[in-house]
Amino acid sequence: MADKLFNCRFAREFANVNLICFPWAGGGSNFYALWGKDLPDFIEVHAITLPGRESRFKEPCLKELNPLVDDLVEKIYNKFSKKKFAFFGHSLGSLLSFEVARKLKNKYNIEPLKMFISGASPSHSFYRKQDPKFGKMTDAEFKIFLEKLGGTPKEILDNDEIMELYLPALKADYGLLDQFDFQPEPGKAVVSCPIQMYDGDHDKKHDDDAWKELTSGTFSLQFLPGGHFFLKEKSNIDYLLDSISKNLA
Repeated sequence: MADKLFNCRFAREFANVNLICFPWAGGGSNFYALWGKDLPDFIEVHAITLPGRESRFKEPCLKELNPLVDDLVEKIYNKFSKKKFAFFGHSLGSLLSFEVARKLKNKYNIEPLKMFISGASPSHSFYRKQDPKFGKMTDAEFKIFLEKLGGTPKEILDNDEIMELYLPALKADYGLLDQFDFQPEPGKAVVSCPIQMYDGDHDKKHDDDAWKELTSGTFSLQFLPGGHFFLKEKSNIDYLLDSISKNLA
């Protein structure tokens, strides 16, 4: 059901833009839903809650990418097709939001006003081919990867009982990353909406040129201080919300 999928904590009666936020691997919706409190009244935030976490904790995690994308396309079309909307996604959320955007355009000829992406290279980039295959990792190898990536508190990583609860959602999401394989036609844009990219200046290099190839609209890149999860820092949250507000005004 759509209300299980979309977490909107701060409804805005007179909002004219809906910001749909896609989670990073293992992430939930509450982080983004709280943005609704601090964004201006003309923006209403709808954060996506995937199965296996938060209010949907008892539901099995989704392990197949295409059914997930197809379901998101239909739910977003049914709820927002007659409204203005924009996408924000970080890491897995960037890739997921783009898959949804291109399928919305192909099937229904609608697309976001703007896409905000962060912390990822697109599926056709050479950089993505260098990423590890998460589905082949053992639990021990996966835990080492999470420690190096950052973003997961050490007290959680060191607690076997807590990890037993959260590992299924984490591994399911990272397994989705293995399945992104869209290859655009050379020289042909996929969407026309502008793309704004953010990245941590201490994160690994992401392929902004490959993102730029995907749109016939404008593209811009902004680096912020921090690593892969730079967007969790309070000063960076403030910057992002101000930037999103100005871009959608």
